[in-house]
Amino acid sequence: MNGIRTALHLTKFSVKDIRRNPRVLVFTLAFPIILLVLFDSIFAKEGDTATVPGGHDLSLDAYFVAGILAYTITLSCFSTLGISLVAQREAGQLKRLRGTPMPPWAFIAAQIARSIVLVALMSVILLVLGRVAFGVHFLAETIPGLVIFIVVGTATMCALGIAVTAFMPNADAAGTIPPFTAVLLSFISGVFIPVDQLPGWLAAIGRVFPLAHLATGLQTALSPDATGIGVAWTSLLVLAIWGVAGSVVALRRFSWSPWEPGHRTLRVSGLRDTLPRR
Repeated sequence: MNGIRTALHLTKFSVKDIRRNPRVLVFTLAFPIILLVLFDSIFAKEGDTATVPGGHDLSLDAYFVAGILAYTITLSCFSTLGISLVAQREAGQLKRLRGTPMPPWAFIAAQIARSIVLVALMSVILLVLGRVAFGVHFLAETIPGLVIFIVVGTATMCALGIAVTAFMPNADAAGTIPPFTAVLLSFISGVFIPVDQLPGWLAAIGRVFPLAHLATGLQTALSPDATGIGVAWTSLLVLAIWGVAGSVVALRRFSWSPWEPGHRTLRVSGLRDTLPRR
């Protein structure tokens, strides 16, 4: 119970810290909104449609709303989380925290919770903006599919964001590689460019990575011809596999101590030893 209270306390201050972090405010909050307005204003003409894998058609306005939402989840949970953890690790903060009576898992839980708060906030903003400004319609029966992909996508990207810290030697690398990866994948994953306009081989490469399946799942849920609750089951399965793989790497390779020259990682202990025991 003390660990849970500690995690909630840390979450509160992590969320407050967002207001003091210009990088988070610009790239995680303002940037997706600007992207959505630009893409839907410039590239989405009335009556234009796009086809997502699985054969579902939807308006370009809805396509970009779902795509930018997928990109936002990746920014909040993969890039921002990874950058924050590496910066704190290299500054020695994680090592000091590991030596305090505070349960280490509470700190990690607070970092993940901050990402969840960001995703929830941006999901509401982007969906409302899409509805009010661009007339994007939501089918009541497919809203569960939209929520499922937001939840699973958030969990997967958080797992990958923690896992990628094991391969980042310093804060400079973490501030460059994950954001660059997210932008690069967005061009071949149906986020910035409709996937039906990409060369087949390039789209196939994009489908290897989780962002493409997250975008497809969200776009399918916004399609007017989606069936059932609007879940693209194949994409959900691939996304879950990436989440499990990221969790395994995070549990085994996460480092609390700064990266030392000549060593790929120097671990005080992995995440596996920090999780609460029943």
